[in-house]
Amino acid sequence: MQSGYKLEDIFLAILLLIALVGLLWLFSPFLEVLLFAMILATATYKLYEIVLIRVKGSETMAAMLTSFAMFLTMIGPVTYLILEVSLQAGRVYSDVTSWLSSQTPDSFRDFSQQIIQLFPIPKKTQEELFIKLQENSNNIIEFTQDGIVLLSEGIYGNTASFLTFMFLALFALYFFYRDGKKIVNYLIFLSPLDNFYDRMIVTRFANLSTILLVSILSIALLQGLSFAILSWFLGLPGLFLGMAIAVTSFMPFIGSALVWLPVSAFFALHGDYISAGIVAFLGAVINGFVIDNIIRPILINKISDKLNGAKEDLVVTNHTLITVLATFAGLIHFGIMGLFFGPVIAAIAITIFDVYSLKNSNILDKS
Repeated sequence: MQSGYKLEDIFLAILLLIALVGLLWLFSPFLEVLLFAMILATATYKLYEIVLIRVKGSETMAAMLTSFAMFLTMIGPVTYLILEVSLQAGRVYSDVTSWLSSQTPDSFRDFSQQIIQLFPIPKKTQEELFIKLQENSNNIIEFTQDGIVLLSEGIYGNTASFLTFMFLALFALYFFYRDGKKIVNYLIFLSPLDNFYDRMIVTRFANLSTILLVSILSIALLQGLSFAILSWFLGLPGLFLGMAIAVTSFMPFIGSALVWLPVSAFFALHGDYISAGIVAFLGAVINGFVIDNIIRPILINKISDKLNGAKEDLVVTNHTLITVLATFAGLIHFGIMGLFFGPVIAAIAITIFDVYSLKNSNILDKS
């Protein structure tokens, strides 16, 4: 009877493994969407609970309102920026293709001569370069046209993929708000670990999600708002540039320099060195140093303190090497969403190591 019982357990374990692998395989195209929506829902769940009280306990209405608020504050602005970039790319593509189609070997020769004269190279080298360009003018025009077509297809393809990703994330976000507690309680019920360890894993995931999301979005808002105000003051499209700064601030190291460096160079090329200096000062000193390196750590510490000691538990936010490696590994594997996924996966792995060490502290070698 005992051997039959063990055989039954082994068979059930195999079925559970098959079911788990099957579900992962089935939902593999949506794992990134689900993880992003899970992080977003976990970090903003307190907002959902506040809305739930205001709507007198209607979970459906609270989930809809909170999801809509997330769309307006996070998903909407990024979607606007992506669409605006796509529209601008379309206009540039139309203008460039029209210009290229109107080019003849003679007109391209004159254009090449003007460009070559801008470079500080010897006269003889300029003449040799001009001859090479003239000999290959048709090939250069054809290559440029093909490159622009390929680039445009990539931009529009990535835009469509991004919009699909955001729509699915918003759809999943609604259900994570509405059924989040039920899902967590059911997973804890299924887990063979003690509830203490289950709660430890869940709490650390929630704390890190909150720290990452709130700190990244707060820094993005500060940098985007400061640059938008300056852009309006200088007569530039503040809304577009502010959102561009906010989005690129997610990227480590180079970040918003992808936006403010070209803007500063634009003013410098037009002889407005004062505006170029102001833009560079705001981008490099205010955004790059003050907000990024002084305000960000203060903000993370404040959030951690409000999460009842989360700063002591979340090793990934305190160890520079782990943070940098997890962030870049996330970028390599998941793209821009890896800024969230990398540190979260690293923190969950560290939490599981901690659970193992606590559960087996009596048999582990402490020497």
